[in-house]
Parts: sequence; C-alpha cells; structure tokens
Amino acid sequence: MAQAALLYLVGELLQPRHLLRPFSVLWLILAVCVMAPVTVWLWKDIEARKARRENQISIKRFLEFCLEISAVIFCSIALLVAAKLIYPDWLFSALASSIISATSTLAILYIVLCGQPFDRALSLALDTWNKKISLAALVAFVLLLTHGVSFAMVHGILKGFMSRRGFPISGDFVTIWVLCLIVLLFTAFVAAFLNSFLVLLFLEIIARKKDPEAEKTAVGRLITSEASSWHGSSLKI
Repeated sequence: MAQAALLYLVGELLQPRHLLRPFSVLWLILAVCVMAPVTVWLWKDIEARKARRENQISIKRFLEFCLEISAVIFCSIALLVAAKLIYPDWLFSALASSIISATSTLAILYIVLCGQPFDRALSLALDTWNKKISLAALVAFVLLLTHGVSFAMVHGILKGFMSRRGFPISGDFVTIWVLCLIVLLFTAFVAAFLNSFLVLLFLEIIARKKDPEAEKTAVGRLITSEASSWHGSSLKI
C-alpha cells in the first residue's frame, strides 16, 4: 500500500508546477527515501517466500540497496524532468515516462534480486531492452497498471471522500469509512499481486538464463569424460 501511494506521489510531484516549489521538492526527496526501503523489504520478502526461507539481509547490505535504489530513482526523475522540459507533449511524455520508468525498475530488480552494483544494474537494464524486450515491455505495463490503480484510488475515492467534510456522524458516515477501507485493502491487494508477479517472473527468467549454461557445462564435461573413458578402454584392447 505504501509503495502504491509513494509511486502516485512521485508521479504527481514531477509536474513542472510542483518542481518550482521548494516544499514540493522536499516531499519528493522524502517519498524517494521512503520508497527505497519499502521496495527492498517487499521484494526480498517475495524472493524469500519463493525460496521457502526467512527474509534475512544484513543492515549494511540493506542500506547499500537503499542508496543504490535512491540513486536510480533520482536519475530517472532527472531524465523525466528533462524530457518534459525539452518537448512538453503529452504523448511524448507518456512514452518517455514508460521507457524510463521501466528501465529504472529493471535496474532496481537487478540490484535487489541479483545484488548488482549501480552501474552494472543500469547496464543490464539497458541490455534487457535489446535482448529481452518482452520483459522490459511487461515491466512498463505493470508500472502503468500500478500507477493507474493508485491514481484511480486517490482521485476517484479519497479526494471525493475528503471533499465531503462537515457532515455529522451517521449511517452514511460509517458507510463511507467502510467503503474507503475496502478500497484501500483492494488497492493493497492489487499492488501486492503486481509486485509478486513482477518479482517472480523476473526470478523465473533469470533462472532460465542460468540453467541452459549449467546444462551445457555439465553435458560438455559428461561427453569429455565418456570420450576419455572410451579412448582409454580402446587403448587397453
């Protein structure tokens, strides 16, 4: 739930009218600093559940992940702001946002789940667009869907709820609170599902990349061993 709310907040604060206000910039920095540890803990927990083990990570490694993720997010924010200033068209901005956000998310996946450093993670994320564009496109789709859910929740439910101030405590008041709670729980469920889907798919693709190489090595050793054994037995004959 926190991740979905922070994703929406970062998207809203990237508007040019907000970037000119120092207070909004401070909120943006705070949102990024909170999003990093939330994402690390959530994704490591999903990975641990998949492997059926406890989510164990040292404090030093956790802080390193948070710093590297924050650096990736701030770099993507700078690129998004530059894209909006260079060509402030809605279609171009949406396309650039999708590509930049997907690339930064891939880099964060490589950092958290593969333990790659900042520069190596960015290189792998860019290489994914070249060698595995389907994965990169799917990441972009999941981000758009997550942002769309959080946007609909805030604009369609919470803002309407907050605008209805001053009415007395009654059955309608209780009903609105219950509906708000249901919407929040539904949003948290959707965000958790999309996070799990993204992390598990990434881990599955990484595993598929590793397995063929291991199989080739094993097969090569087997063939070499069998060939040596056969050659030795032939010499004995």
